[in-house]
Amino acid sequence: MTTKLPLPPTDCISRLRFAPGVGSTQLLVSSWDAQVRLYDFQTERMVGAHKQSLAVLDCCFMGDPSKAVSVGLEKRVVMWDFQTSRETQLGRHDEAVRCVEFNPDTRQVFTGSWDRTVRGWDPRQPGNPTCVISLGTKAFALDVGANNIIVGGSDRNVHIFDMRRLVQSGNTEPLERRESLLKHQIRALKIGKDPRFYASGSVEGRVGIEYFEPQENERTRYAFKCHRVKTDSGEAIHPVNCIAFHPVHGTFATGGSDGGVCVWDAYAKKRLWRLNPFDTSVSSLDFSADGTMLAIGVSYTFDEGDKNPTPANEIVIRQITDSEVLPKASKR
Repeated sequence: MTTKLPLPPTDCISRLRFAPGVGSTQLLVSSWDAQVRLYDFQTERMVGAHKQSLAVLDCCFMGDPSKAVSVGLEKRVVMWDFQTSRETQLGRHDEAVRCVEFNPDTRQVFTGSWDRTVRGWDPRQPGNPTCVISLGTKAFALDVGANNIIVGGSDRNVHIFDMRRLVQSGNTEPLERRESLLKHQIRALKIGKDPRFYASGSVEGRVGIEYFEPQENERTRYAFKCHRVKTDSGEAIHPVNCIAFHPVHGTFATGGSDGGVCVWDAYAKKRLWRLNPFDTSVSSLDFSADGTMLAIGVSYTFDEGDKNPTPANEIVIRQITDSEVLPKASKR
């Protein structure tokens, strides 16, 4: 069963996220139309919005479903309370801010920017960053786990940091600056439910599975092709725009510019299923906290230049059954 939410963004959907916590009914959506919207997907209506002056490139909840943080071309890191309609500026970067994540363990916000830094912010003490990490390259993707921060840079490297050393001692030296297994630009990067590995997606229609422990990575890492469409002249290759891990079973979904959504088993190295392609790109994906729903941002990502008319944006909620996301070994 699928549901389309009303009043979708009027420009490209940059990110959508379910609120944390089993039973939450909120969905946060940021867009290039300079707005962050809050939806209640149970009642199928928009319940809040925050307007900014320039495109919003990423957003996330801050533990509380009524509070969110957003980043984008304004260069600011903005916290917004949907209940009180109060805006707080946590800080700013020198250039556009591409990605943002909230770490529920440390209660800190981490942002990656085109100014070649990653910065940490304490929402209780807005103004000055808690840490500034010099990457030496533009941040294109970022994720945080209990033990690690990973950043995909424009240099096609994955920069790995120890969360514990960073928070406790302010040590901003990377554990490792690792050349990506993928040969082209990284567009998506997510730490798995199994925190030993992460998945990355690139513009070349490939996904890489790599492990944090160097010896295990050397032995076990691999990459595979996806989001490629057969044509009369051969094969059309489409970027992998987004990756989302299932919170219960640890399998993961990818969304591509071919309009496709696929679910994969990283250990079995198999595709579990795929949706019939949408009319345009899938720009963002997220599983609900209990894994029973998948939110899909359907939005043209301009990989083929301007189109007139621009394909319509859609926010699709699809109900997920366990059989669709169980690893292969669990189905035997």
